[in-house]
Amino acid sequence: MGFLVAHFALREGVPLPVAEYLSLAVLAGLDSVFGGIRSGVERRFRSDVFLSGFLVNMVLAVAMVYLGSVIGVSDLYLAAVVTFGWRIFTNLSVIRRDWLERHSEKHAERASTRGSQ
Repeated sequence: MGFLVAHFALREGVPLPVAEYLSLAVLAGLDSVFGGIRSGVERRFRSDVFLSGFLVNMVLAVAMVYLGSVIGVSDLYLAAVVTFGWRIFTNLSVIRRDWLERHSEKHAERASTRGSQ
């Protein structure tokens, strides 16, 4: 199914009415992916939480866009974009800090073992 969607999007382009829904669903999915990576870095990853969060985030994001279009409040779309964007960048900053800490610890260990020889 995902292959068909990707093929359609790349080959034909995404129809404008679907673009808002698809873009927010992708953003919600990315939020879940980076949240999953963050929880893995923090050693508390659970696949059931990840999968349910992935699906629920995407469905709720699309429902939010739909509700906003039905009641004429396009700001709901923007609120979701800002929220998911904020969460993605927050998760990325935690992942980056953890990677830098691990990298600097390894570098310090190597330096100490060279100095003791």
